[in-house]
Amino acid sequence: RWCFCTALKAAASPYRRWGGSHRCMRTLALAVLARAMSSLALSAPAATTTASATSPPATTRVQTISFARHGQAQHNVRAEAKRDAGCSFDEFIETMRGDDAFDADLTDAGRAQAVARSEEVDVVVASPLSRAVETARLLYPGQGVVCCEPLREWMGEMQNSRRRAASDLAAKFPGTDVSNIAEADELWEETLETEESVATRGLAALEWLARRPEDSIGVVAHGGLLAVL
Repeated sequence: RWCFCTALKAAASPYRRWGGSHRCMRTLALAVLARAMSSLALSAPAATTTASATSPPATTRVQTISFARHGQAQHNVRAEAKRDAGCSFDEFIETMRGDDAFDADLTDAGRAQAVARSEEVDVVVASPLSRAVETARLLYPGQGVVCCEPLREWMGEMQNSRRRAASDLAAKFPGTDVSNIAEADELWEETLETEESVATRGLAALEWLARRPEDSIGVVAHGGLLAVL
């Protein structure tokens, strides 16, 4: 039996849905938990109605996964400031498009937001975009980072959602495990990814995490991905 516990923690400010109030991190955590547990329940073998006297007792595995959004990055400094001031959605997107940058890096402010966490985890997992990997390294100093392709941000249209080659990422962040991703970015397309596609790969990432042997995992991903889970 699985008991999948999810804690959601932010390196930067919590992700906000456009036109709404702050989406609190606890609400996101519950949404991620419910989706993951539902998937695991569907894939688990059916339970028997009777148990043999010699059957071993059932065991429960508790797996704690702490999620964080990356710190402030180059492409969203002005856009998020305008959004917070109440600009229109079109102005938000146009501002982000104007500041767009390939595989956008963290700003100095974003690095300052990623304060090292006091708790230790068994493994650190991140989206293979530079801003997520660097945030993970700052949150969990001294630990290697394992890249997981499905944890990427909403893809398409803008260059900030494209990733660099796996070998380039490993060279930029020594010790990063890129064995789970292809050398070239095979997922990014010019057209904007659908919400269904983002949610589907987000769920695939949750299932991949749940199958890992570690009992505690630190994850760094993106606001757009976390919002649709």
